[in-house]
Amino acid sequence: MVNEHLNPRKRFAVNTILSVASWFFPLALAFIATPIVVRGLGNEQYGIFAIALGFVSYAFSSGIGRISAKYIPELRSSGGPGKISEVVSATFWLTLAVGVLQAVGLALFAPFLVSDILLVSPDLSREVVYALYLASAGGLLLMTSYVFQFVLQGLHRFDSLALMSSLSAILLNVGNVVLVVWGYGVWSLLTWNAVVFGFIGIFYYLSARRSLPELSFTLNIGKATFLSISKYASSIVIYQSLVSVLFIFERTWVVRHFGTESLTFYVIPLMLAFYMHGFISSVVQVLFPVVNELINDRARMINLYKKATKIVLVAIVFIVGNYISSGRLFLHLWISPEFADNSYHLLVILSLATGLNALGLVVWQLAEAFKHPNLNVLSVVLWLSISIPLMVVAVDPWHSEGIAVARLIGVLQTIPMILYIEKKFLGGFFWRFWLGIILRAGIAALLMMLVESQIIGRSVVGWFSLFVAVAAGGLVFCGALLLVGYFSKAELDMAKRMIFRRPSGTAA
Repeated sequence: MVNEHLNPRKRFAVNTILSVASWFFPLALAFIATPIVVRGLGNEQYGIFAIALGFVSYAFSSGIGRISAKYIPELRSSGGPGKISEVVSATFWLTLAVGVLQAVGLALFAPFLVSDILLVSPDLSREVVYALYLASAGGLLLMTSYVFQFVLQGLHRFDSLALMSSLSAILLNVGNVVLVVWGYGVWSLLTWNAVVFGFIGIFYYLSARRSLPELSFTLNIGKATFLSISKYASSIVIYQSLVSVLFIFERTWVVRHFGTESLTFYVIPLMLAFYMHGFISSVVQVLFPVVNELINDRARMINLYKKATKIVLVAIVFIVGNYISSGRLFLHLWISPEFADNSYHLLVILSLATGLNALGLVVWQLAEAFKHPNLNVLSVVLWLSISIPLMVVAVDPWHSEGIAVARLIGVLQTIPMILYIEKKFLGGFFWRFWLGIILRAGIAALLMMLVESQIIGRSVVGWFSLFVAVAAGGLVFCGALLLVGYFSKAELDMAKRMIFRRPSGTAA
């Protein structure tokens, strides 16, 4: 357990690297596997697969497990480790109860969803119904595994998280590719996914027990603990359920109007946008245990908040900028010219929407740390109430792009929510801070996109051209950030110390 021997700064840096690694390795595997699976299944069958995976990802309230990540660092720092088993047990039983209800509900309503909501053609309806049955089983297994993932997060065991995440990615992606190459279809892939979710959940549990030997399950949960956790969990369930409604409605609206093949053209760029969101989440999740430890130290929390926000913003701007300038060529090479023609504009719109949503992840962590997840519920309610009516209105004149724009307009509510949560928990609006970092990051992004566009426009279509363009753009971006002073000298010096120097007396 190397992390426990490092000083807080070094440990934070190591945890961040491990967390990003747990995002990058699955991304690399998915990058290889996705085009193989798409071509193997075909656009229509992959659309069915995407419908089922959408329900696995969004119809289950996986965030209940965050209660463990919230309470474990608090109890360990406040001298109450004896209550950890009680908290984790309550979280698990609550997660299991909610998960069973959601799985049974999805299974019961699957025929109605397929025939009356998704409006799937009769020749495909039976296949989609069975796919949703498998999705309900996979979603339940995935949901319960999250409890122990968050236990590891609360213990700062990002090394174990990275290992488990990598193992899961290998099993899922390699298994999917092998099944497709052997000629198996959607049902086999979904069955394999459910099996992997179950095994990985067991591995997460064993890793959590090894990291926290005193952890044990109990039904003897105090009333105060149960009420506190239930209140906290209710807001998480509500806002995740609302997000699920939005995401499922979005896919449903595409399928109803344009069929499962069009859903494939929509979900691939959405998946790329979610990869960015996953990267930002991998950085921000390291903050959650730290924020809970600094809950009574506003000055240090503000300092941490500003540093985290600068990192998050620059990552979003860099990724979205690359999607805009290089996304068409990437889709062309990665999957096919047909995908580039049908999905590039969706990639631009959806990456902007997802980037803005990811920018709010830091304040979401603040709201949950201060036990106000109801603010996240409000944020999602605003998003839902804006986006869904706009999707209904925009689908006929602007097709899939109209649905994507509706998502983007709804996400704009993130901006006032950021400002409100800053004021409520950190004591003020950081106008000058925001204007400074947006201006500096914007200048760097514009220069990067200009360089990449010029190289791509003057080069032969190929992976080498794409690599040269992105590499040159990245160098320009980093150089511009240094020139405009995006990161202060103190921040750069601190980064150098954390990366290149080992504090005396720490373990290797």
